[in-house]
Amino acid sequence: MIGGLLAEMDELLCFFSKNQPRRPAVIRQVLSNKRTVSNLFWGLRYKILDWLAICPQLEREKFDNLIAAMVQNKLLAEINGQGLCLTELGARRRDNFAEIHYHMKSPYLFSRFKVQLWQDILRLLVQIVSEASYGNTHYYVVASSFQARDSIKKWYQDYHECELGQLLSEQLLLFLKNESADDATIFMQLFYGHEYVAKTAEQIAVNTGWSTRDIEVLWNDLSVKFADFLCEGTSIFKVLVIPLKKTGLLSKSATETYRLYASGMTVAKIKSVRGLKESTVAEHLLEAAIFVPNFNFKRLISPLEYSIFSKLFKGNIDNWHYEKLQETEPKISFTKFRLYQIEQSKLEMVE
Repeated sequence: MIGGLLAEMDELLCFFSKNQPRRPAVIRQVLSNKRTVSNLFWGLRYKILDWLAICPQLEREKFDNLIAAMVQNKLLAEINGQGLCLTELGARRRDNFAEIHYHMKSPYLFSRFKVQLWQDILRLLVQIVSEASYGNTHYYVVASSFQARDSIKKWYQDYHECELGQLLSEQLLLFLKNESADDATIFMQLFYGHEYVAKTAEQIAVNTGWSTRDIEVLWNDLSVKFADFLCEGTSIFKVLVIPLKKTGLLSKSATETYRLYASGMTVAKIKSVRGLKESTVAEHLLEAAIFVPNFNFKRLISPLEYSIFSKLFKGNIDNWHYEKLQETEPKISFTKFRLYQIEQSKLEMVE
């Protein structure tokens, strides 16, 4: 989906910090959407959850080789076995890279849409509307999936009598007025239209001085932003996008567990109703605590437990360890400890 996203070593540097040791495995699993509660929690702590699922086909071997090369080149350094931090050299390389390359502005949207299918639909939509505007019915359509062709066919049957060219132009102009003129021009050059052959990323790169990777990332960024723009609007194109928008970031099973929890059901009752292990219910609620904006922590953590946590744990949340709690309060579960960490992390971000 985002072929060249991690093609260059320097690009990975933006996921590391000068001051916070970070484990590469967590970063890799967040980028590739390999979900465990632990990965999601540390993704929250690293402030990289916006990049969840941005690179689902990321190869572990390639990623690990890039990390090893960055350590060897003294761009990253191991900190007391806790993870890797940016060196001064690494920080400069990261900043230099950001200055001369296109940086994705809306990575969080990639976990909210079926991006590949939408991009197929979008390319096909622009071509078909363009050709229809000129009354042309004989042309080779751009390569696309069966699902994309089927979606466009059904949509076109409903709306073919509308002034499609004008309506689509209006939506694109409204959307692109918030982008730079150069970015908007490049974006539109990537579409096929009536008597117009789309330019390749390589061709545009030659003419602009940007890298092929920059063009690819710009396409991914603006195409998914356009999907979000259409979802928020009321145009006839909205019906093409709505089926591709995911209902939330939680897994299907976690969504159902949270729905019951939000309705007031106790953990014991949820366990019984859903036929799940208590540990599974706990994992679902931890996942919800990470992603749901107004999660009710106080239903799961008692005032006494809050008091114990606040006395035992101060300072950097990264350095809080459950073993310290077990020494004095062995009956308090790890789930409650982690919930408290998540809550305090969210409060810290607001501050």
